[in-house]
Amino acid sequence: MDSYQGYEDWKRWDKTSFGTWFETDAVYFSAELGRSGIKLHKGIRLYEVGFGNGAFAGYVRSFGCEYFGSEVNNVLVERARDFDLNVYEKGIKETLEKNLLGTFDAVIAFDVLEHLDITDIKAFLLEAMELLKPGGIVLARVPSGDSPFGRAIFHGDITHRTALGSSAVRQLAAQTGFDVIDIGPPKLPIFRLGWKRAIRRGVIRLAQSVITGLINLVFHDGQPRVITANLVFVLKKPVQ
Repeated sequence: MDSYQGYEDWKRWDKTSFGTWFETDAVYFSAELGRSGIKLHKGIRLYEVGFGNGAFAGYVRSFGCEYFGSEVNNVLVERARDFDLNVYEKGIKETLEKNLLGTFDAVIAFDVLEHLDITDIKAFLLEAMELLKPGGIVLARVPSGDSPFGRAIFHGDITHRTALGSSAVRQLAAQTGFDVIDIGPPKLPIFRLGWKRAIRRGVIRLAQSVITGLINLVFHDGQPRVITANLVFVLKKPVQ
């Protein structure tokens, strides 16, 4: 049986909400793109692997960005095409056949790479290298393989295959020719979401900082590890 059968229903991704994003999404996406040095504007070309129910696609299209994407789920591909998106079922490989090599500013993969085995993750990075302009960015979020708190996310989905820690990300970057720009916890923006949420998030960020420092000191000899449930990394294609 296909392990992705009924995946969109399990995720509660309703067809009528495809491409919908909320202010919390906007603030988060803005923060993650900011850490990557990506400024959204008309004409910037972005490629998203595993676009899900299209929240990121809807957000960046509101800026006039040129959006492309891919998904293994045929139901979601049809929804995206109904939403008038440039999408493919075969991933980056199919896009590379469209004479789009070296034309993208960023390749985005939120909650996708954990669904692949390590050979396919490496292949993804090599294909992204072909897709990107010099100086282009790969931005990805995965369950943190550094953290005991990432286990609930990683083991909560039967389609997950690989847990990546920060050291493994650096190893993959070295093998595929990318420069590592950042590896860290997901952004947790404080502002633009109301004072109650700002206070709550401020407390969470303080607690995470203290707990992370303590765990890294006690268990990792003070070496930096990403102890939050998820890990975000930014890789850059060398300019030369």
